Amino acid sequence: MSSLEYPSGFDIMRPDARYPVVESVPLNPLPARFLRSSRRRFGELPQQAEGSVLVFQCNDRFSVAPTGPRMLLSEVVVKATMVAVVLTRSQVVPAVAALPSVSPGRRLVLRASYNCTVVDPVRVLEVGCWDVRTELLEYLLSDTRVRMLGAREDVTENPEVSQRILARTFARNELDPPVIPGMRVRLVDLTLGVQEDAASMGGSHKSFDEADAAPRYQDRFGDEEAPRDAYGTYSPDGDY
Repeated sequence: MSSLEYPSGFDIMRPDARYPVVESVPLNPLPARFLRSSRRRFGELPQQAEGSVLVFQCNDRFSVAPTGPRMLLSEVVVKATMVAVVLTRSQVVPAVAALPSVSPGRRLVLRASYNCTVVDPVRVLEVGCWDVRTELLEYLLSDTRVRMLGAREDVTENPEVSQRILARTFARNELDPPVIPGMRVRLVDLTLGVQEDAASMGGSHKSFDEADAAPRYQDRFGDEEAPRDAYGTYSPDGDY
């Protein structure tokens, strides 16, 4: 495994930065009590983080508990089998996609940062989005043209290839951005770097900003005369 490789596709600098669910705890449904209402204890519930809500699950349904002093007596809380702490405040979430490569020991890594805000925590859990980084990684790697560009033999020697990858990713984000039901997602930063096996680098590694073959490019081109397709990439026949 390379010195910068993380199979989950998450940022090596923030491997535990999950969003939006930061914690979840299983609960045992409380039995009915004769002539008395069942009530949970605060100690059964996880501590809320700032800017978060508690979402309870009962069977296949998710619900936010009512606020106020009777929350622990509510049916949503008493019958729940699980409770999740869901962040609703905006947070910048990194997603890292290592592109396929034909060069042993070296590949390009696309790192995107997204500003994410939960607007409907129940909907987010209903669609199974416990960690948005998984969806963002799948989005980055779902573009076949980007993967083909990343697999070119000259990908780390030819800066034009890196420019095409970034241009296409930026343009695709404008035309077909990632969609997470119950959440607003906005691209705020995109960089490209080189990932190398530790063996081929003598035990050292290069960061995203230190990679000499593919430095931190912005959305720019050196040959404005060349035609590009709808995503901002070159499209002559047979050229990726």
